Amino acid sequence: MVQVFARFFENLQQDLKAFIYWCLVLTLFRIGFIAVYSGQLGGEYAEVPVALWLGLRLSLKTAGIVCLLGFVVATLPKIFLPFWPAAKVRFSWHTVALVFFAILFMARIPYYGIFNAAFNLMLINGAHDDIYAIIVTAIKEYQLLWRLPVAILLGAALAALLKFMLQTAVLRFTSVHYKLPAAVLTLAALPVIWIFVRYGGAMSYAASINWESAARLKSNLLNEAVLDDGQALYRVYAIKKILGKINNVDVSEAQLRGFIAEAGGNEKASTIDGAFLRTVNKPRLQKQPSNVVLLVGESFGVWPFLPKFKDLGLVDNMLGLQNSAQAAHIATMLPHSGGTIGALNGLLTGLADTNLYENYQPRSFQDKYASGIGYIMRSLGYKTVFWYGGFPGWQNIKDFALAQSFDEFYCADEIGYKGGNAWGCPDELLLKSVAGYMAQEAPQQKVFHLILTTSNHPPYTLDVDAMGFPRAAVRSKLPADISNDEKTLTEMGHIWYADKTMGDFVYQAQSMWPDSLFVITGDHSERFDFAIEQDIRTRSVIPCIFYGQGVQPEWFGDKSVGCHMQLAGTLAEMLAPSGFAYTAILPSMFTSGQLVFNHCLYAQNGAIDTIDRKDKSTWEYFDVRRRVGAWRVLKGNGIE
Repeated sequence: MVQVFARFFENLQQDLKAFIYWCLVLTLFRIGFIAVYSGQLGGEYAEVPVALWLGLRLSLKTAGIVCLLGFVVATLPKIFLPFWPAAKVRFSWHTVALVFFAILFMARIPYYGIFNAAFNLMLINGAHDDIYAIIVTAIKEYQLLWRLPVAILLGAALAALLKFMLQTAVLRFTSVHYKLPAAVLTLAALPVIWIFVRYGGAMSYAASINWESAARLKSNLLNEAVLDDGQALYRVYAIKKILGKINNVDVSEAQLRGFIAEAGGNEKASTIDGAFLRTVNKPRLQKQPSNVVLLVGESFGVWPFLPKFKDLGLVDNMLGLQNSAQAAHIATMLPHSGGTIGALNGLLTGLADTNLYENYQPRSFQDKYASGIGYIMRSLGYKTVFWYGGFPGWQNIKDFALAQSFDEFYCADEIGYKGGNAWGCPDELLLKSVAGYMAQEAPQQKVFHLILTTSNHPPYTLDVDAMGFPRAAVRSKLPADISNDEKTLTEMGHIWYADKTMGDFVYQAQSMWPDSLFVITGDHSERFDFAIEQDIRTRSVIPCIFYGQGVQPEWFGDKSVGCHMQLAGTLAEMLAPSGFAYTAILPSMFTSGQLVFNHCLYAQNGAIDTIDRKDKSTWEYFDVRRRVGAWRVLKGNGIE
């Protein structure tokens, strides 16, 4: 047994050497990449050390995967097979990997020059192009003939350095005086190291880093430099996996027109946008407000508003707005999907959820969805500004928003802040930035602000107690539905914080621009872990509050229903002059008795239930609208 562990102990040291070496190599590649394109930084190098630090943390994962494979093929067999050539197998594997990564590094240089990104979806798109033409272009334009051999030589040189490193002495287990403690400490350290590598140089999810949250800097170059080539390829894989879940739009023109007719559109129209034109008869508001603010709260569900929970005091500010004499609210509001990006896709496109991830679809950057909220608000004469508490690289959000009729985009990387986490800055600082922007607006200017917050999201890292969260008072009022533990209370504290910051912002903005219209909703619910199973309404419904001068409480009744894809049309019905035409797949929320839906639920006349294929009539109602939406996303606006 001692001999078995000795082989494990000594080979493990070799794997650790290789791990350290890989971290150094990936860092050197990162430095080289930044150096090649350093001119893009315009002399601003202050964030370079931050990029290198974030990149090193992210590369722990890449190095860990490479070395884990080396461990599997070399160290593990050696434990049980004394004759196994572990050293040769390990070196051979790392040589192949080093040459592969050297090729990726040499390819990244021209690739970034073309696409302004490390490897992205264009890799996949290129696979469908003329391969011969691609090779010829690579030879003539991107120096394939010398880059490839240089990359191979670079990989070989790196392998030679690794070989030298692996040949240095290791601590022999036979020379260890206290073998049992050494063995115990070694085995105990392995899971700790694994967690550290898994979370990118952290011991918890709260401080972790991944490819989705790595774009935290102002410079696109540095954000791309954070991703090593392994992580960049993983990004391609992850996005491709998302895009693999697409709808089949291989239908004839006649079939598409049939779907449009069934969805309540004009089947004779030449475009999908034209097929769903609607006209405002009479605006609900007599005067267009100077500012229209749509607040989309992260994980902001309706459950704290419900009678069973409202005495907890988690959403007192929003309840105060909802019950105001100048407010109206939707009783049953469905989010567009179970995730944030799904909600944004619903708002920015106005189309039914089809699981297509419009934020990655090429056509989303070629034309504009006329049913999207940015398009409609801009058509009404508003300057459109998108505010996000996270980072611009998340889910392609910045490029997507700007492509879909938003004039400006601001996010966490432009806010100097403390106290955030891997997902962005605290809501308070985001909303202060919005308020500061509004304070500089010209008197005659009309501005639409879409604000997406991030703080009410795991990991729950804000010190809500220091901010005034009444933990003890909330604990004393907890119903049996909610666990009485600190973790749950802290999560509830973040709901309280979201409500507080949004409430403070609304009152501050209103003091500057008294005629402002505010719309408060959530991106999704279904995140809070109740101690007792709850009904669909409690789990899934989100708030939707309209607040401002001229808003009438009687606009919507106790049985009113709505969904994200209706918000743009509802605002048009409030703000637009008589005769204004706009595109909307579903009628506005002012239409009583209508049926609304999202990715898995439907609501009508105050009732809510799960979509069921067995219910043929309602299933066809959803299905035709989804098919029309899928065509619009994948094939464009034209019908003929």
